[in-house]
Amino acid sequence: MVENKKNTLLRIVLWVLQGMLIGIGAILPGVSGGTLCYAFGMYDYIIEVLSNPIKGIKKHWFMLIFFVLGGAIGFIGFSGITAALLSWNEPVVLCVFVGLIIGTLPELWRDSGEHGRSKGSVISLVISFIAIALLFYLCENAWAITIPENTVGFAICGVIWGLSFIVPGFSSSTLLLFFGIYEAMSSGISRLDFSVVIPLGIAMLAVLLVFSRLMKLVFDKYHSIASHCILGFVLATTLMILTKDCIIQSLSLPNVLIYLLCIVCGGAAGFSFTVLCAKLKAKTDNNNNQTSN
Repeated sequence: MVENKKNTLLRIVLWVLQGMLIGIGAILPGVSGGTLCYAFGMYDYIIEVLSNPIKGIKKHWFMLIFFVLGGAIGFIGFSGITAALLSWNEPVVLCVFVGLIIGTLPELWRDSGEHGRSKGSVISLVISFIAIALLFYLCENAWAITIPENTVGFAICGVIWGLSFIVPGFSSSTLLLFFGIYEAMSSGISRLDFSVVIPLGIAMLAVLLVFSRLMKLVFDKYHSIASHCILGFVLATTLMILTKDCIIQSLSLPNVLIYLLCIVCGGAAGFSFTVLCAKLKAKTDNNNNQTSN
């Protein structure tokens, strides 16, 4: 009984931390909220809840309370802090998150192979990697699109942000930076400006509800191909973060050492986090099976 209480308390802490990291990561340019959801093992749960809210909430309500709480803390509470950290040293912050993502790759690779690895799976990984890398390259070098700072513009932000949670590797913050509305949006969120938060939130929720069903259908029928495709998204996103101008232009021997240290520390934290989540989930599943038997 005591052991079960300790496991429950630890899972609550992990759910809050997962939500906070995903919320903060969604704000960071170049980092995909969907990537972090997938990396921390929450993607399937979120898709299940969004694709069938009544059944999903009934099944996962306890976890959702703490995960959403953590997400709100990270997304809203840290939006101003994140902006300040980025202003202080954007390359260092991004390198820490690159490390977090890299640390989850072993677990992602294992999960993606649970349903086998066919030639189609490997091809989907390569194609998705090239597609996302090309998208980021075009956004940074070829397109010159701007979004107006009004209700329609912030609703467009919500659409883009919603897609970033449904499609791991699709970084909303990076696109919004390129479109020239990121600073106004993040500032509005930190101030809880309803003219920003309401259209953004409504549009994001609509995208999540509509496209989550499609993603669940794809995963149910083509799990191996879809999971390898997402892994390609994650790898491409990681590479594109590392090649951002703010990092490339600041390279020097001292900075390289600092960036490597940030990546290593972030990687160790990300790997330890996913291992702990996996062990705790396995232990919880085992306890549930013993109880049901």
